[in-house]
Amino acid sequence: MDLSIMKSVFSDFDMDGFNMFHEIISLRWETIFDSASWDEYRNLALEIRSHNNYKILIECKDVDSFRFEGNGQISGFYIKDMSVRGYENNSRYEVGDYEENKLEFYCSDVLIKSLEKLER
Repeated sequence: MDLSIMKSVFSDFDMDGFNMFHEIISLRWETIFDSASWDEYRNLALEIRSHNNYKILIECKDVDSFRFEGNGQISGFYIKDMSVRGYENNSRYEVGDYEENKLEFYCSDVLIKSLEKLER
């Protein structure tokens, strides 16, 4: 996962920094069919706002075991690279919220599409 977009705004950003995002603005689910391999997989686009009024858009590839409950308020979210534990393919990353387990899934890749400061 490339963190360069995050580091361009927050120079010392690391994987633990995603806990700053607490409100899900939108979820977009997309099923992709690969006609060459006859495989079907699912992508998820997530827009989440932070307490300091930033909005991040991430795209999660090949999502598995997706679960979402609640009204979009979460206690912050995390992205764990599970490849260090030997996980591969669509389980490489675990994504979820910190405290209430309202959001949880696994995916093969996470792409940070944008980060922007929202006007008040």
